[in-house]
Amino acid sequence: MFGKNKYVNFVSDKDFLKCVEHVCKGYAEARDNLSIEDLKSNGLDPFKTLFDLINKRISFDTWLKNEEMRQADKTLNNRIGEFHQKLLGSVKNWVDLGIGDDSKVDLMKKDKSIFIELKNKFNTVNSDSLDKVRDKLERAVAQNKKAKAYWAFIISKDNSSGDRIWNKKGRKTNERIRVIYGSKVYELITGDKDALKKTWLALPRAINDYFNGKAVMIPEEDMKKLVGLFGSALQ
Repeated sequence: MFGKNKYVNFVSDKDFLKCVEHVCKGYAEARDNLSIEDLKSNGLDPFKTLFDLINKRISFDTWLKNEEMRQADKTLNNRIGEFHQKLLGSVKNWVDLGIGDDSKVDLMKKDKSIFIELKNKFNTVNSDSLDKVRDKLERAVAQNKKAKAYWAFIISKDNSSGDRIWNKKGRKTNERIRVIYGSKVYELITGDKDALKKTWLALPRAINDYFNGKAVMIPEEDMKKLVGLFGSALQ
């Protein structure tokens, strides 16, 4: 299925495992490092806590564990976004620009024909942040006359995929500034329309390899349910 590689055919197994490691280490750090002081520093709401304990009929300790998981999730969601950025930046002829590049975007084709600002979910940027994204992309196409620039996200509101001109209120329409989402992001970078799905299907094996075969594997029946639930998001 994946040619000579163990996981996917568009990045090396070493690079794939490195991206998996980045996320898995985030889980370990969230589990080990989040203290009550961390929770307090993030602004606990005593009113919401009181309503939660009474309406959910839970103990303080149960609430505390749930709150730890909720706040850790914020960090882990960021790691998932970084997973996509690092993985796609490992594809041949592409580069993960990280932090500090003059273009200020996340991904670039090495010949500077495509620039991408990548997010994991459609709703992770507010209006002000979107204006900044637009500024970056406008600057990229202005400095590279034949380039296209994309605002990209993996998870769309309705789990669909698409690629279209980004028409934004208050901004001049530019056919070289686009929005792309879902599997189309992976297809643009890898040239493989099934690349996103292949990545998802390869993850259980790669995660298990990261844990040296000691990971708790998802039962086949549960995998079928997951495919049914998320199938449209991977098309």
